[in-house]
Amino acid sequence: MGRSIHHTMKQQEEYKVWNQLHIELADIRLHTLAAGDAVNDYHLPASAFLFLYRGKAQIRMDGLIHPAEHFYCLHGCKGMRLDIEAKEYLEYYLVLYRGEFSLRRRYFLSKGEIAPYQQIFSFAPTQPVGLYQILHRMKEAWSESTEKDKFVVKTLFYQFILEMLQQKQQSGVDLLPTEVVKQVVQYMHKHVDEPLTLELLGQRFGYNPQYLARRFKELTTRSPIDYLIGIRIGKACHMLQYTDASISDISQSVGYEDVFYFNRIFKKNVGLSPSHFRKKLCDEEDVRFNPDIRWGLSISESTSRCYIDNDNYYRYNKRGEYSMYRTSRKNIMATLLLCMALLVTACGGGAPSETSAPVSNSSEQTQKATPVAATKIVNTMFGEVEISKTPERIVAIQYLSSLLAVKANAIASTTRIMDNPYFRGLTDNIEIVGSSGNDVSFEKLIDLNPDLIVVMTSDEEEYNKYNKIAPTVAIPYGYFSSIEEEVKFFGDLLGREEEAIAWIADYTARIAAAHAKVQAVIPSDATFSIMQESDKTLSIYGSEFGRGGKVIYENLGRKSPPSYNEAFATEKYKDISMELLDQYAGDYIILTTEKSLEELRKDSIWGKLEAVKNDRLYAWSNNRSYFIDPLSVLMQTEELAEWLTNVSQKN
Repeated sequence: MGRSIHHTMKQQEEYKVWNQLHIELADIRLHTLAAGDAVNDYHLPASAFLFLYRGKAQIRMDGLIHPAEHFYCLHGCKGMRLDIEAKEYLEYYLVLYRGEFSLRRRYFLSKGEIAPYQQIFSFAPTQPVGLYQILHRMKEAWSESTEKDKFVVKTLFYQFILEMLQQKQQSGVDLLPTEVVKQVVQYMHKHVDEPLTLELLGQRFGYNPQYLARRFKELTTRSPIDYLIGIRIGKACHMLQYTDASISDISQSVGYEDVFYFNRIFKKNVGLSPSHFRKKLCDEEDVRFNPDIRWGLSISESTSRCYIDNDNYYRYNKRGEYSMYRTSRKNIMATLLLCMALLVTACGGGAPSETSAPVSNSSEQTQKATPVAATKIVNTMFGEVEISKTPERIVAIQYLSSLLAVKANAIASTTRIMDNPYFRGLTDNIEIVGSSGNDVSFEKLIDLNPDLIVVMTSDEEEYNKYNKIAPTVAIPYGYFSSIEEEVKFFGDLLGREEEAIAWIADYTARIAAAHAKVQAVIPSDATFSIMQESDKTLSIYGSEFGRGGKVIYENLGRKSPPSYNEAFATEKYKDISMELLDQYAGDYIILTTEKSLEELRKDSIWGKLEAVKNDRLYAWSNNRSYFIDPLSVLMQTEELAEWLTNVSQKN
């Protein structure tokens, strides 16, 4: 009940302010547009009603989008930019007028009330024919020049206002949301360095956060937070170009305390890391452009000029802002660099990314000719991750072998992975970002500007460090049950399904050939031991930890000594004493050691074993036996198959 009374009082107040307004009509125009035609960059010389009565169009009023069709009424204020794109044959009236209050009424308006001629609203009329008939009569009378006709037009205009108010109120149209959206944007500009949230903005402007977000997106096509990101990225670009401030200082100045997150969000929206963006600009001598202007943010602080009470304001040419910057080829290149980079964040199918910054019409035209990077969602143990469907700059902290198998473009890894002797000749163009996964240089990672990071971890804190720099896929140790499964996974992940299928087919054929080769010369009941000797410690292994176990027991299908079954009943590997060596020694021994075969033959314990006496012991170093990645396992299998064949021939 109370709400109904308040609503009625609000409606009566609306009639009151219009009644106290002195109105002077400036012009009444009838416009037509063919399908596909457009009106661009028209600045209203006075307050205006636009009444569409035929056709379909997308109308932008100072960047605010109004999809309109058949019958649609829109009100804007002096100085606002009007853009109309006709989707089909279009006819509409444009009524321009000036409004003015008495000095006494202006005093009350100074307390925060918005004058009718400064309000922005739109609605689909419930009874459009009545409004159309009034406007039709107004246009006919306006075409005459007698004082009587002018009086008729003014009378009809008040009738139009009355009918418009009734229908607008029946439609439940609120005058405030559009104006609040503009105020929210201005607030964002002024407080860009502060931690702003949707809840905070809702409290600040007295609106439910969800309602504010919905109206904001209706009018700008962006959520408030996405729009804020665009403002922040614009300011960051400006500072990167015109100042020597550090990345950390710039990050804080635009509201990001976490510099890693700032790098991530900047790269996602611009396509380059901040340091690469600055370097690109430095490489172009004398490049000068203003990111805020070139981006064409839909609602900016400059829109407040439409409220200036100056009859000559319509003469202001917004394009004049551009005259401050000398046009040159390098200017254009710098602008295109930014505009085209912004398009990288769009998802497949042309849908804009939720975190990409708004772009100007010129950027939209560029988009038509620029390939847009498609993305997809990948489910990981830490939630969903959005990555490029075909990433081109991949950092492999681990799993480099699978990337090489599917011929993906890995740009960096660690020394521990790169020292793999089986990768020789395949990693010449891959950079090192640390000795191992435990001491990666995150600063270098940022400079490399990756579009995907692959890491072997189940530690969420470690994962988050990488994910702040670029989309990260974390895969824990032991996740894959087979070599084939691992390669197929990365083929699907990186958009290289065909390469994965081809590699798996080649792998399967070569493993089968190696198996047949060994089967033909080694008795099926021969036993094989997998061992490692280091620092007076002797260990035996199964098939899960490298050292040749996967090759021997899985790929070549050989069996272990009976003593292994008991040892591995509760463990996956086992340390044993040298005194028990003969109990675990099979007919063949694959031993990881730094000793030579000659040293082992002379050893008092090793030299007594039948496998050593008959040259059936294969000794290799840790840096060759340790790896159990796809490429290494394939080459190890062929290597051991060749050795076994030669041993058989000798015996």
